[in-house]
Amino acid sequence: MLKFKDFKKPVIEYEERKYIFSIRSLLLLAIAAPISAYLIYLFFDLRINYWLHEIVVKQTVYFLNIFFDMGAEAQFAPSGKYDWRFLVPGKSPIYFETFCTGIQAICVFAGIIIFSPHSQDSRAKEDIIWRKTKSLIISSLIFYVVNIIRMLIQIELYHIGYDWADIHFSISAASSFVAAIIVLLLHKWIPEFILSIIYIGTLVSEPIKIKRKEKIKEAVSQTNKVELKLMVKVLRMDKKTHDAQISKWLTDFGYKIEGNYIVVSNEQIPEFVELLMQDKPFKR
Repeated sequence: MLKFKDFKKPVIEYEERKYIFSIRSLLLLAIAAPISAYLIYLFFDLRINYWLHEIVVKQTVYFLNIFFDMGAEAQFAPSGKYDWRFLVPGKSPIYFETFCTGIQAICVFAGIIIFSPHSQDSRAKEDIIWRKTKSLIISSLIFYVVNIIRMLIQIELYHIGYDWADIHFSISAASSFVAAIIVLLLHKWIPEFILSIIYIGTLVSEPIKIKRKEKIKEAVSQTNKVELKLMVKVLRMDKKTHDAQISKWLTDFGYKIEGNYIVVSNEQIPEFVELLMQDKPFKR
């Protein structure tokens, strides 16, 4: 059975930097990131951290009254898991909990940012701490501001007559598009996150790729031919244009095609095998 030790670690080149990740760091991202996000959320859900509830509620009320002249109030009324609530004129109170602060989104991205793996290449990781710090601060601020805007819209709609149940979950779900924006920002400052996912895919596919190469090598050495569809997979040719691609490839290297097989002459076999076993097959 082929194992990871049978081939070199993949190297992903991005913006003139090389990214090589250890298996341990990839496992840490997959396991520690969600666990840490959950633990951070639980920490902020402790009553000693309900000062965050007070800040968010009072800021929201401040902007509600500035923009909508609503006459809303922030009221301290401890009851079970709630300490604070919104008082909207003519409406039932809206109770506030930790989930309403938007901290859960910040926790998720904090886990991702903190545990995104560092490349083993010194140049690629030289400023990683600064990039992570910047990403954590900016993404947290964006989530916080968007969460305030979300509540302003929800409470104003509630104030003018919409049912709270109709607007609460729908607008909350719609605001999740911000996560996509944060992912784009992360890719700008911490490409390691997206690249690590690609890297995992490469590690998983590498044994399959090596097995295919060995199968092709054996077939060519014994019969001077190999299945066309197998070569298309190894060369990763586009399915829509692979006819034109394979035709050009055959012309460049002087191989022939017979039915569903590529034919290699005895004289061409050594070079064929050498080019096949390269990291990027048949790239002169």
